[in-house]
Amino acid sequence: MRYTVLLLVPALMLAGAAAPAADIPLLAGCTNKVFNEIHRTHKWSGKAPAACPVTIVVEKRTDGVLVTAWETRNVEGGWVRTAFSGAMGYGELAGKKELAKAGRDIMARAKRLERCLDSINTVNDPLECRDRATKSYSADEESGVENDRIVWLDDDGRHTVVGYAYGNATSTPSPPADLLNGQQLPPGTIIDLHTNR
Repeated sequence: MRYTVLLLVPALMLAGAAAPAADIPLLAGCTNKVFNEIHRTHKWSGKAPAACPVTIVVEKRTDGVLVTAWETRNVEGGWVRTAFSGAMGYGELAGKKELAKAGRDIMARAKRLERCLDSINTVNDPLECRDRATKSYSADEESGVENDRIVWLDDDGRHTVVGYAYGNATSTPSPPADLLNGQQLPPGTIIDLHTNR
């Protein structure tokens, strides 16, 4: 049986779990590499780019593509999962200059999100960001606690979201469901970059 509680204030970190905000630029860079691949090949290969030891999911949306990258690490007493999700429109994916500009925007927003997550984890201040946290309790064959947080910039800019979760309830935590709202694209899916331009 699993119980979920919405927290309005952050939960305490697991003992020994360090804030993984340094992973956010790596994750954002990996999403940009996937966008570059889609620009070049007009499809999603289903493989994480070179130098990206992360899990990647690509979703096709009405006006563009959403890429989510995440990694899960074992820490003392449990695990920590950090995720980054970013979006680009079809027009940005089709044009070389537009792609480069959107990639710079994703990296700049990732750095801002990194500062917010660092601040939340150290002094409970989200700075310019907004955040939402949930805490789940498991009481079946395996008991434990899982804390999930999503952080986003409080503006009307590009979709960029950070997910941060930690717990001891399962040895293999589920994917960052709060960041994945659509249908995952299977490898080899052709993406028409001229749709809705």
